[in-house]
Amino acid sequence: MLLVVGWDGASLELANRFRADGRMPVLDSLIARGRTWRVSSTIPAVTFPAWTSFLTGAMPDRHGVTDFTIPRDGTYGFRFANASDRRMPTVLARMAAAGRRVGMYGVPATFPPEGQAVFEICGFDTPLGSSRTRRATHPPALADEIRARHGRLGIEGIPQGRIDGDWHRDTHQRLLGDIRLRTRIALELLAASALDVFVVHYMESDTVSHHFWHFDDAASPRHAAGPREAIGDVYAALDDALGELVRAAGPDANVLVLSDHGSAGASDRIVFWNRWLADCGLLAFRDGGGESLAARVKRTALAVIPRSLHARAFAAAGTIADRIESRARFANVDWSKTEVYSDELPYFPSLRLNLEGREPGGIVAPSDAERILERVTRELLDARDPIDGGPVTVKVRRREELFDGPFASRYPDLVLELRRPGSYAYAAGPSRGGIEREWLRRMRGSEASGAKGTSTSGVHSPYGMAVLAGPGTPAADSPHAAAVAAECTLADLGVTVCALAGVEPSAEMQGRSLVSTKALEPVVSDAMPGLPGLFEYDDEQEHEVRERLRALGYLS
Repeated sequence: MLLVVGWDGASLELANRFRADGRMPVLDSLIARGRTWRVSSTIPAVTFPAWTSFLTGAMPDRHGVTDFTIPRDGTYGFRFANASDRRMPTVLARMAAAGRRVGMYGVPATFPPEGQAVFEICGFDTPLGSSRTRRATHPPALADEIRARHGRLGIEGIPQGRIDGDWHRDTHQRLLGDIRLRTRIALELLAASALDVFVVHYMESDTVSHHFWHFDDAASPRHAAGPREAIGDVYAALDDALGELVRAAGPDANVLVLSDHGSAGASDRIVFWNRWLADCGLLAFRDGGGESLAARVKRTALAVIPRSLHARAFAAAGTIADRIESRARFANVDWSKTEVYSDELPYFPSLRLNLEGREPGGIVAPSDAERILERVTRELLDARDPIDGGPVTVKVRRREELFDGPFASRYPDLVLELRRPGSYAYAAGPSRGGIEREWLRRMRGSEASGAKGTSTSGVHSPYGMAVLAGPGTPAADSPHAAAVAAECTLADLGVTVCALAGVEPSAEMQGRSLVSTKALEPVVSDAMPGLPGLFEYDDEQEHEVRERLRALGYLS
């Protein structure tokens, strides 16, 4: 059997620290008898594109899930990505087509379910609260069976919209309880299904790093007194769960533990990219700047309507709500005078040209694009942090340098790599239609609380981890092991699980196997399912997913 355990955002550095403290004996044992890799994540290093790269053995510009959101052609708007944006079958579907019995539980960006495995329970992005969601699992009846036994599916995640005085204490215990619940459900599924391959995902390692980093890290510029033991407790609980799963899988199982990215600390400094662009004369706010009508309408609606009715109220508003959300995102920008703009995403510092013929209000002629890109690059590299005088941006890369797949056009024109002052990442925030008058400053008051729309004390780092142990692991002195580097990609791991299941990867997969590829079974093309049509969330579902991502800190 092949057991794959995903720890979202787990850092090898943290794991090694807790191993040294004796808190992760199961992982310690796997590392001792197996192989360990540093895993290079996707760009951006976030959940949807990263886990999809593992599931397809390909990079995001090839499989299509490039971010949490997908730009709507011909607008400044966007929609939220889901599994139907993945334009390649998963490695699990490939295994199923080869006759393997496969089960999957809780992996993000898998809603709606592919429907090829013995069972599929989708991840945290499933709009469970929507009255219109009918397929949280495959088969559909599985959701009701799990709820009847356990009360919920175990994928709902932690409410993060409001963080009050007791939130961290309560969340510390809730995270541990959620790990135990998901493990109980996973063990039941394993016992009942006679699987060849089982994939289970845990989100708690990511959540605890986002919200508890400033308690754990005494050197953090945002350090505060609080439950310092929470991160270690979650990693220890994940190790306990791993032990139970390994025992259930049996002594001959291949076991792969992996994460989609790592975790690190956030600075107390925040950047407002559209304010910087305005100061450079590359973006203009209407009437000198101020909160837009769309932003005021959205803020008032969310304040007046009870939280439990938000999704249905936005659904009733239909496309009006979508327009309000998109306009609030670029509040008060005067497109007729704007050459460059930013999505101001907290996890993906990047800029886009307001290009004529591509953006609806584009003013940059294609013949002028190169000159403006060169100017912006120079000004980015010259910009200095007013707090310490150091550079803010250390590298600027063009989209075409990084991406060449069929979905490359979805990426911004410029991707920025920022300095980390004292090893802590800059936060990013919305310029609020020009209300923000400083392009970089220290956070104030509740901006660092970690609640919805504010900055968390932990952020993503570009490297995750992978540990493989079992009979399929190449011996340290084997020719194959000698040829495999100590660093790999998520696409490599996707191809590797195919090989561990004895199934030949497809030609469109970009990764390389980390284990032997001898005697793999080919998959007859006729046995592979066709790709589904594009599934778009309705307004109620989209609002629920939007608010969940905002509560997690991925949207401002």
